[in-house]
Amino acid sequence: MSGRLRAAPGLDLDFVRFGDGGGPAVTVLGGVHGDEMEGVLAAYRVADLLASTPVRGTVTVLPRANPPALAAGTRHGDGDANLARLFPGDPGGGLSERIAHTIATALIDPCDLLIDLHSAGRRYRMPPMCGFGAGRTLGGRPLLDAARATPFPYLWAHASVAPGRSVSHADALGKPWAYFESGGGGALREADIDLYAQGVLRLLEVAGAVEPVSFAGPPPARQVVVTGGDGNTDTGVLFGAAGVFVSSVAAGDTVAAGQTIGAVYDDGGHRAEVVRADASGVVMMLRHELGVTPGEVAAIIAGEDGRAA
Repeated sequence: MSGRLRAAPGLDLDFVRFGDGGGPAVTVLGGVHGDEMEGVLAAYRVADLLASTPVRGTVTVLPRANPPALAAGTRHGDGDANLARLFPGDPGGGLSERIAHTIATALIDPCDLLIDLHSAGRRYRMPPMCGFGAGRTLGGRPLLDAARATPFPYLWAHASVAPGRSVSHADALGKPWAYFESGGGGALREADIDLYAQGVLRLLEVAGAVEPVSFAGPPPARQVVVTGGDGNTDTGVLFGAAGVFVSSVAAGDTVAAGQTIGAVYDDGGHRAEVVRADASGVVMMLRHELGVTPGEVAAIIAGEDGRAA
C-alpha cells in the first residue's frame, strides 16, 4: 500500500509498504541527502521488486526522505541543515528537524531493521560498501554474517556511530542497521543501483522479511572488511590549503600511513600541499570535486580487519 506522512505544513513524505505485519518490520530509506540519487532510484527499484516478492513481515520503503534537498539537488535542504545529523529530530524545530522527527517516530522506532541508502554525492568517490553495526545481530546471526550475504565488495564494521544519523537513532534503540555507499562524482551507474537493490533484498532475506529470491545475486568471491571510525563523512584527512585537488590514489585502494594520496595546486600551478594518509588502511572516501578549501575532508581511511576478512 502507499502512504503519506505529514512532516510539516505543506510537506509530506510518501512511502510504500509491503506485507501484513506478520513478521519483522524493516524500513528502507533513500534520499536523505539531495545529491545522492543512487539511494532514491534504488529504493524505487526495491519497491518494484517487492511488488512481486512474497513478504513475510512488513517492509516500508521511503525513497525520498528529504524532499527539500532533493528539489534543490543539494546535500542539505533546509538552509545548511544536514538531515543526517539531526535524528531523532524535533517536532517543534526547523524543517529538517521535523523531517527527522517524523521519520524517527513513524519509521525507525517501530522497525526491527533499518537500511539507509546513501552515496558519495557530487564531491566524493566511494567504493561500493555496506556499513553496519558491528555489535548487532540479524536473524539470530552476527550482522557481519548478514553483510557478507550482500553483493558489496567492501564491508565497514562500526563499533559505534556518532549521534544524529538515522542509523545512530536505530543503534541507540538497540536495533540492527546497515547503510550502503558507492559511486559519487555527480554521475549515476546502473551497476550501483542494481547493487543497492540486490543488497537490500539479501538483508531482507536474512531478517526473514521476504522469501528467498533468485535475482539478488551472490556475494563476491572476496570481501574486504574494514573497521575504525564511525563513517562520519565530515571527518577524516583534512585539506590545509586552498586550490585544486589532484588525487594519486583511488577509492578502495589500500594505503600506508604517511603515503601521498594527492596534492593541492594553487592558481599558479604550484603544489601548495601534499596530502598524506593519516593511517594505514583502505580509502573509503576520496575527494572528487576539484576545488577545495582548508578544513574540507580530503579522504577517509579505515583499517582493514584481517581477522574478519
